Amino acid sequence: MNSLLAKKNIRTAIEWIVALAAYAYLAYRLVTFDRYDAFAGLFSRFGAKEWGCLLLTVLLMPLNLYLEAAKWMELLCELHPLDRREAFRQVLYGQRAAFVTPYRLGDIPARVMRLNDGGHWKQGIVLGLYGGVIQTVVITVCGIVPAVIFLHHAAQPGIREVCAVAAIALLIPVALRYKSLPRSVRLTGRQLCHTFIWSAARYTCWIVQFALTMVWTGMPLSIGDAVVLIPAYYLLVTVTLNIPVADAGIRGGWAVFVFGFYGVDAPTAALAAVAMWIINTMLPVALFLPVRSATKQKREE
Repeated sequence: MNSLLAKKNIRTAIEWIVALAAYAYLAYRLVTFDRYDAFAGLFSRFGAKEWGCLLLTVLLMPLNLYLEAAKWMELLCELHPLDRREAFRQVLYGQRAAFVTPYRLGDIPARVMRLNDGGHWKQGIVLGLYGGVIQTVVITVCGIVPAVIFLHHAAQPGIREVCAVAAIALLIPVALRYKSLPRSVRLTGRQLCHTFIWSAARYTCWIVQFALTMVWTGMPLSIGDAVVLIPAYYLLVTVTLNIPVADAGIRGGWAVFVFGFYGVDAPTAALAAVAMWIINTMLPVALFLPVRSATKQKREE
C-alpha cells in the first residue's frame, strides 16, 4: 500500500514538474519578447485570406474527428461493428474523458463503455491501444527526417549528431510499446492497412490545419520551412509527457522553440500552437452533448 502511494506521489510530482517547466519556459519567452507593439497589430491586419484560413482551420476539426471515428470503426469491425454516427459519438466521449485524465488515459475506456457489451470491453481497449500505437508510428516515421533536418539547422556541430541519433532512437520505445501489447486480440492484414491509412489521413489533416494557422497568424515561413517544421513540432509534442494541466504549455513551448529558430517571434508561435489546441481539443469538449448510444436506443425500441 505504501509503495503504491509512493509511486502515485512520484507520478504526481513528475506531472507538476513537467507542467511548471513547460509554462515557465513559455512565460520566459513571452516576457522577454520586446516587440508587442508590432504583435498587437496582428488581428487588425487580418484580411479575407487570414479570416478564411482561420475559418477553414475550424471547419477541418469535424473532419479530424471523423477520420478518428473511421479508424475506430475499422478497429472494431470484427469485434463490435459500429455505424458512423455511433463511432463519432464514441470518439466525442473519448475526447471529453481524455481531456480530464493524465496522459489521455481515459480516451479508449470512455469509448468502450458505450459499447453496451461488457464481454468486449477488454478486447475493445486493446484494439484502441493498437490504434494509438499506429497513430504514434505514423507521426514518428513522418517526423524523424524533418526533426533531423531541424536539429541540423538549430544545433551546433557535435550536438546535432547526438540529437539526430536520439531522434532516430525514438523509434525504439514505439516498437517496444507495440511489442508489449496483448496478443489476445490481433488485427487482420486488412484492418492493419486501413488503420494506417486512416491514421495517415488524420495526420495529414493536422498538418493542413497547422499550415493554415501559420498563414492567419502571419508566420514568415516558406513552404519548404513548413514541410520541415510542422512534422518536427508534432513529433516533439507526441514524445513529450501529455497531461491536461500542461498540454497548452507544452505545445506552446515546443512551438516557440521550433519555429523560433526560423525567425518566428514567441507570441506568434505560441498563438498558433495554442489556437490549434483550442480548436482540436477544447472545441470538441465544449460542443459535446451527452447523447444515448444508437445501440441502446435500438434495444429500447
